Amino acid sequence: MGFSIKETNSSDKNIIQDFNDELKSNGYNFKIPFSNDNLSNNDFILKKNFILIENNNLVRGGYTLKQQWFKINDDILKIGYYYNPATAGLFNKRYNICGLILLNDAVKKNSYLFSLGMGSYSNSLPKLLKTLKWKLKKVPFFFKVINPSSFLKNINYFKNSKLNTLLIYILEKTGIGWVLIKFIFLLTSSVANIFHKRDEIECEKVNFFNDDINNIWEKSKKNNSFIALRNNEYINFLYKDKKFIKLKFIEKNEIIGWSIAVCNKVNNHKHFGNMNLGSIIDCLALKDKEVNIIKKTLKILETEGADLVVSNQSHIRWKKAFWKNGFLRGPSNFIFASSEPLSKKLGFQNKLNDDMHITRGDGDGPINL
Repeated sequence: MGFSIKETNSSDKNIIQDFNDELKSNGYNFKIPFSNDNLSNNDFILKKNFILIENNNLVRGGYTLKQQWFKINDDILKIGYYYNPATAGLFNKRYNICGLILLNDAVKKNSYLFSLGMGSYSNSLPKLLKTLKWKLKKVPFFFKVINPSSFLKNINYFKNSKLNTLLIYILEKTGIGWVLIKFIFLLTSSVANIFHKRDEIECEKVNFFNDDINNIWEKSKKNNSFIALRNNEYINFLYKDKKFIKLKFIEKNEIIGWSIAVCNKVNNHKHFGNMNLGSIIDCLALKDKEVNIIKKTLKILETEGADLVVSNQSHIRWKKAFWKNGFLRGPSNFIFASSEPLSKKLGFQNKLNDDMHITRGDGDGPINL
């Protein structure tokens, strides 16, 4: 087998389509992208697609590499995010080596490399990364039920056996589940409120962020050992789609933070069925303002009709902010993995550092849960 790796262009469309058809015929619904024509190419985000070719005419795999600026401890570095890898090894053991070839190519392009998401430690990519001595840890998942009836009807995640399905059905139909869920979240919110004084802040919904929010980045970055550049130019580019709810928060005429959220009706989702799913996907604030910002964002999502609100957060201040707003921790499928050089730079060992700021907005951006 003679392999080569190249950056994609428009002339590769047919051979990429042939490989995507192979994936589909073998039961895999994802695809590798056709070309780099629509990818960003600027000073703060650079995305490129690469394909692995056998004998000059067959695609046997591909991946995407996004490079962007991160603050790591006291340094600002451009690091790489490795994602969307797919190889013929998924359906033909003869090509099992292809995953390693792709990853080695990405490491050569940027040794400070990370991956994010990936679902379960038992999936092929996390297993490969662990073998190569990458550090892996799940980013905590938080949830709050707003509409217990819809939650019980649609929460497919817990309907993993006939007994569990029957139990949830009984809880839904008898009304016991509604009362129980309301009581749990009322209790968690009440306990959290004992420990926090809530100050009134203004919440402004905007279509885009002006450079007046850049002060948040400049003042808050020192509190984060690992965080992507989050100035207004970056945020406006990443969240330019109209589906995003962009919020700016003001206290005593001073901007104290911002958040990005979505509220979408999901259809036959493997975890959430047909719920109205609210998600707080990104946020940044001045120190000690996190709790009020989550409170206001949550209220906006409630008015948007969310049945359930979820978020993934790694930083200790944001984790506490969600707890103090009555959120509970749930099972996470959002794994952060860092290469050996990046792990050493971070001092990342067996758990995420409390001052690492990782959200759903990182990696390949605000993808569906």
